[in-house]
Amino acid sequence: MAVFIFSCITSSTVPITFVLYVFYRLGQRKKEIETTLVYTTGYMGVLAAGGIPIEKIFERMVQIEQQTAIKDLSKKFITNIRMFGLDVISSLRDLMLRNPSEAFSKLLIGIANTVKTSGDLKSLLTFETKRLLHEKREQLKKTQRTLIALGEIYIAAIVVGPLAFIIMLTILSILGNVALGLSPVEQLNILVFFGLPTLSTVFILVLNSVLPEEE
Repeated sequence: MAVFIFSCITSSTVPITFVLYVFYRLGQRKKEIETTLVYTTGYMGVLAAGGIPIEKIFERMVQIEQQTAIKDLSKKFITNIRMFGLDVISSLRDLMLRNPSEAFSKLLIGIANTVKTSGDLKSLLTFETKRLLHEKREQLKKTQRTLIALGEIYIAAIVVGPLAFIIMLTILSILGNVALGLSPVEQLNILVFFGLPTLSTVFILVLNSVLPEEE
């Protein structure tokens, strides 16, 4: 019975791990794309202002783009046209299906519609750059407010709280009280060697999830 249970747990854990890893990678690629999308759109707008067609813009992005996700999508766009014989619209639609970022997909839809109609990529990319800059400013304001709140929580939970708890335990040790079968000295050791490192680690993880990743 133990062997059977272990086999069931193992056989279910492995595929679940692979599926979770796929979603994790998709999330990482989405975050990577959206973090620098405003800069990518701005650079595309500068090239479009010089009259460069969309194919040449993606070729240039392959050469200078630092983010792996956008660079790979740009390579896929060029490969679709040169090797598979797709037109610009079909290649853009293929990129919409392959990238995990909804914001980048909307940009590609706008580029495809502009190529089919007016062809004025400069106006489109300029508008999208301004819109993304506005969204980024709002996001930075929200991040700032979150960091202020986290700073207050840090001071209360990791600076003032442990100091008050240490003072209280010191007083209890003088009185000789015992709580939960642990002496004040043992409780103090647990707080210093386990409680504070755990709280600090949790705070670092929360802070890392809040801060945007910039190159």
